[in-house]
Amino acid sequence: MSDIAEVLRGLPYFSDLPQGLLDQVCRESESIDVDAETTIIEEDSLSEDMFVIVEGELRVTKQGTDREVVLATLGPGEVVGEIALLDNAPRTASVTTISPSTLIRIPANAFEDLIEDSRVVRRMFRTVTSRLRGIEDTLRHEERMAALGRMAAQLMHELNNPAAAVGRSMARAEEVYVALGDATVLLSGIGELLARPIPVPEKAQFTDPLTRSSLEDGVATWLEELGVGDAWEIAPALVADGWDIELLQETTEGLDSETTTKFMRWLGLRVLASQLINEVRIAAGRISELVRVVKNYSYLDQGPVQLIDPTEGIRDTLILLKHKLRGIETVIDIEPELPTIEASGRDLNQVWTNLRDNASDASDVSGTLTIGAARENGAVVVRVSDTGPGIDPEVQQRIFDPFFTTKDPGQGTGLGLHTVHTLITRIGAEISVDSDSSGTTFTVSFPSAGE
Repeated sequence: MSDIAEVLRGLPYFSDLPQGLLDQVCRESESIDVDAETTIIEEDSLSEDMFVIVEGELRVTKQGTDREVVLATLGPGEVVGEIALLDNAPRTASVTTISPSTLIRIPANAFEDLIEDSRVVRRMFRTVTSRLRGIEDTLRHEERMAALGRMAAQLMHELNNPAAAVGRSMARAEEVYVALGDATVLLSGIGELLARPIPVPEKAQFTDPLTRSSLEDGVATWLEELGVGDAWEIAPALVADGWDIELLQETTEGLDSETTTKFMRWLGLRVLASQLINEVRIAAGRISELVRVVKNYSYLDQGPVQLIDPTEGIRDTLILLKHKLRGIETVIDIEPELPTIEASGRDLNQVWTNLRDNASDASDVSGTLTIGAARENGAVVVRVSDTGPGIDPEVQQRIFDPFFTTKDPGQGTGLGLHTVHTLITRIGAEISVDSDSSGTTFTVSFPSAGE
């Protein structure tokens, strides 16, 4: 005990404590030697001890979304483990020795004795607040980078589909272009045929795939009987363009069989080429739309604060991140012409992203995500609801606390909803949560710019 008292007395944290208090703490504490790479505190474990570092170096880490994040490195004279003891909550991070270390383990009952002294409390709170600021900044940066990584991955997924469609369509269009040129050469000597007006049928609208398949089979069989090459590839293009056997027969009326065969292949290839070009146009338009959404989502080339419709980014957020909502029904009910608010559009998009992530994580594949917005009592009120299992009442009280999460370690940092709360309160708005066994609703109330 005397050795522990001598060590503690030599540390600024304990140097001026009354001898009686120091002796009492020392009687309940112990000095321990720990090998390198030994975990002395496990994230999410129960809070039982505080440690004082006498010799060695410790690493504080937290399991992020996809990797372990180093929050701090601690050396001799510093304490660790006091935050969870103060809060009487599970550990928010893990602590591991970097090198062989000598520590003084102070159990929870001795810790309670210590915080009865106001000097210890003041020092502890200075340490805690400083450490929390550093940890929060580090984790918030990691959260932003992880969110950026997820957004980039989802964006690449969304861009890959239209980009692949462009590649496929252009490759096939090249083949069709060559074949169309050959077919045109065969018909070029028949001036009367090329001068004949070709009907422009109405584009077919099919609700029944069986009906469409039956029409395609009929046209393909008819073309095949005429001796048209590529009949089974040309037929779907002709049917989609509105052609049927009757209209094709009317168009080729009066032509001999050889000319009819050449003409039908030329017509089919022309329609197919037109459809491939249209597919490229649609895919390119999709890529342009995703680029526009990303630009709007990040508020590139705009000031940090704008007068905006608070719901402006909701639809863009859903478009950009829809990959995560596969299988979840999304219902949007936003009142038109809502009043503007003064806020950072980039920050609000982070709010909608985090709330949407929580809602999708809470819902199963058959769940429903509902986002509604309306004017209520001079304010703009936005509600984000899910049909998940709900949040326990005791958990709801801490849902916006930093580092608090109900997810398993590695599934979240506990800063998502804390970040939402910080961003919302920063612009003078309010956020609340209401939850039961039928689902959870987050309500955000914005004062309008004119209020």
